[in-house]
Amino acid sequence: MQHYRPQLSFVLLLALGYVALDWCYRQVPDQLLADHIYRWGINQVAADIINTVTPAAQVKVDAHRLISPRATLEVVRGCDGSGLLFLLIAAVLAFRTSWSHKLLGLLAAAALVYLLNEARVVALYFVLVRYPAWFVPLHASLIPVLIIALSAMFYQWWTRWAIPADTHVAD
Repeated sequence: MQHYRPQLSFVLLLALGYVALDWCYRQVPDQLLADHIYRWGINQVAADIINTVTPAAQVKVDAHRLISPRATLEVVRGCDGSGLLFLLIAAVLAFRTSWSHKLLGLLAAAALVYLLNEARVVALYFVLVRYPAWFVPLHASLIPVLIIALSAMFYQWWTRWAIPADTHVAD
């Protein structure tokens, strides 16, 4: 049983951390998310990228919506990358390493999730405009799996980086 204590403590800390972060997130009113977080933190950036790449798109932002003459895309709770961010934050905090490594891991995880989510929103807009039949399978399955895989690769890389060199176990 002694051998399993570190793994058990990691799993418990991970679960508690995720549940706590998710609970806090659920306390944020939808209107606050739509009017501020989604509007300025996600949609305005996505609209600027889309309008830079394709000026004719004429994408405008209305709170949690990207609106153009050709499509409307909504960012809602759960489609903002928060679940994955909370999972990575909880995993970084639960991992046994120094606080400086944890801080760098948290910053890198947040940046990664933000960039992946922005890329997802922009890509889904273009898919909705050009290949609407592909939207649901990409939105519901393929893109989430890709983002999870990239995040898992990041976490694996970070854990290897965050462990002092003298404690690595041979593969």
